[in-house]
Amino acid sequence: MRSCKRAAIVALILSLIAIPASGPIAGERAATATAAPYQCTPWTSMTKPPESIWVHIPIKKGRRLKMGTRVQVDFKTYVERVMINEWGPNETHRAQLLSAAQIVKQYAWWYITHPNKKLKDKNGDCFDVGSTTTFQLYRGNATTKAEESDAARIKKGLPARLPLIRSAIEAVWPLTIWRTAGARKGFAHTGYRGGAYRKGCDKYYTSFHLFQQNARRCARDGESFEALIRRFYGPNIAIYQPAPNESDATLVDFEVDPFADPWSLPDGWSSGGDQLSEFRGDFDGDLFPEIATLRVWNTTDPLTGLPVVSAAMGSIERRNDAYLWRGDIWSVTDLAASGIDAAQMNLITADVNGDGSDDLVISAPTPPSVIATGGGQSGIWVALSEKRNWVNKRIQDPVLGAPQLVGTSTAALSEISLTVWDRNADDRDEVGLFAPTVDGRLELSLLSAPRTGGAPSISSWWSSDPLLGSYSAGSINSTVQPLGPQRDPADGRRALRSELIIEVSLGGQRRTLAISGAAPNSAAAR
Repeated sequence: MRSCKRAAIVALILSLIAIPASGPIAGERAATATAAPYQCTPWTSMTKPPESIWVHIPIKKGRRLKMGTRVQVDFKTYVERVMINEWGPNETHRAQLLSAAQIVKQYAWWYITHPNKKLKDKNGDCFDVGSTTTFQLYRGNATTKAEESDAARIKKGLPARLPLIRSAIEAVWPLTIWRTAGARKGFAHTGYRGGAYRKGCDKYYTSFHLFQQNARRCARDGESFEALIRRFYGPNIAIYQPAPNESDATLVDFEVDPFADPWSLPDGWSSGGDQLSEFRGDFDGDLFPEIATLRVWNTTDPLTGLPVVSAAMGSIERRNDAYLWRGDIWSVTDLAASGIDAAQMNLITADVNGDGSDDLVISAPTPPSVIATGGGQSGIWVALSEKRNWVNKRIQDPVLGAPQLVGTSTAALSEISLTVWDRNADDRDEVGLFAPTVDGRLELSLLSAPRTGGAPSISSWWSSDPLLGSYSAGSINSTVQPLGPQRDPADGRRALRSELIIEVSLGGQRRTLAISGAAPNSAAAR
């Protein structure tokens, strides 16, 4: 549908490509008017969406397009109307609509921040994008036509598309896509094409285009929004969301707690004597928040008849005014068979494999058989999310797989502290493991999964300076500090950065340190 390399001048059909400009760092403004780079829409932020966009509307003369005039459109309205024209008319899959909203938004945003002085309408006024297949098709009457189409869909018993499109836009509005390496490192340019459904999920890959029909096939195979983005744009993709209180946060109003009203578990899902734990997260990758409940109970193995400790997890999700429950997120018949002592285990959730669905990270005493072969006394297990193919034309939500022992620590379980830290702000969580070393220092190890797939592993990231003294076990508090896009000293281009701020007692003195996510063994006093 779109070409990655566009001709420099094809004026009558508006195929002028914007020439990338280095520009100021996101959110900056030039100090003087004479030093300011050229802009049509005066916007430089790459983490906060623009409020509006200038769109050229060509005049159609027979089969040809001639220069018309520009119109200024609210940016969110622009994204909605392009989605209606470019993704349809029957697309209702949540993962597909989330992907569409994100790449349509970012595609136009890229041209705003990489302006082309040659883009002028017939009056000589500048514009950011045109309404042609060279850019994206924008139609001013698209919303009205969508409402008419939805009325017909409802009569047929089909869901209305416009509310689904708007929900997807709101969900991804705070997000931006970044390339973390390569020649196109920085704010990503996101093209897309039609593709071919019959060719399967993984037929095409250019790292610049999402192929719509193939992405639909992937969504039916159980892939989430984030999985689709990474599949088509490459493993070195970061999906960044600024914190609500950041000065460069988004225009969207952050949602109040969707579970503020009373809610309850379904009848019969648990019984008296069960151990219940609650977790918040997104366990199906649809960007709707969920509360998951872990149930642990004593029972009998149906195959062996022996007593076992079983575990199961279900979640409740609120959409509009309805609560949706599913009880099949995770099921383990015998935790001990995986080496997990249910009475002493601790759990946190994190999206370790970067597919958009939260995983489980479990700490518990290491099984004696592992200690006997050189393992430490505390173990770390991970239960990763797994996609499922659709059944009877219904997309199936992902489930959590069997827990895997991925590493051990020499520290006692009571001395270990786990924290979730997306150290390079790419939306692939790392789990930090703080523990004392044998010589009394504090060490931070990171649990992470390879970008190209595979089992997670644990490796050392940072340890305290021996000159600061011994670590007082249990004295640490940590806070993640996203830094947003920063200039990379190595190449001068923008890269996402994050720090982990810790307060800890070392050598009997309370200290505050900022651990860098950019390089190992790098920290600064605060």
